[in-house]
Amino acid sequence: MVLQPPAADVESRSSAGSGRYLWLTAERQAHLRAVLFGITLFFGLVVWVWHSFGAAAPHPGAFIAKLRIVGIMTWLYALVQIVDMRFWNSTIARKRRAAMGIPESLIAWLFGQMLAWFGIIYYGFTEDVRWYAAGLAVLLLTFAVFPVRRGD
Repeated sequence: MVLQPPAADVESRSSAGSGRYLWLTAERQAHLRAVLFGITLFFGLVVWVWHSFGAAAPHPGAFIAKLRIVGIMTWLYALVQIVDMRFWNSTIARKRRAAMGIPESLIAWLFGQMLAWFGIIYYGFTEDVRWYAAGLAVLLLTFAVFPVRRGD
């Protein structure tokens, strides 16, 4: 049986700095942000090259419809979490930040990358680049809204 510490104890330990991710300095966060963006662009390029060779399979309509539903749910979840971290700062966002021990900016960048990568998957199945372009735009927006901070 695993015992969980009270939420107040988790928040106090995280604010004091548990030393969990001390290697994640501001310079490394900037490098990590560049790597996330580069990987996202690379896989988008891979799918574009794949489709430019004409290697597309027939599109089963039911699968694409279900994939769109998953995409809408993914977008709603990620956007609500990003807005929560930026404006609302709810207890859920505070507990997630305390439990993960990584800077909030990195969490936001990962949510943005999640949207771009869903767009890559959708682009791979449908040759429709709009979800990828929108996800890439949100990823770049998270870079601007959640910059690398020296104090994180």
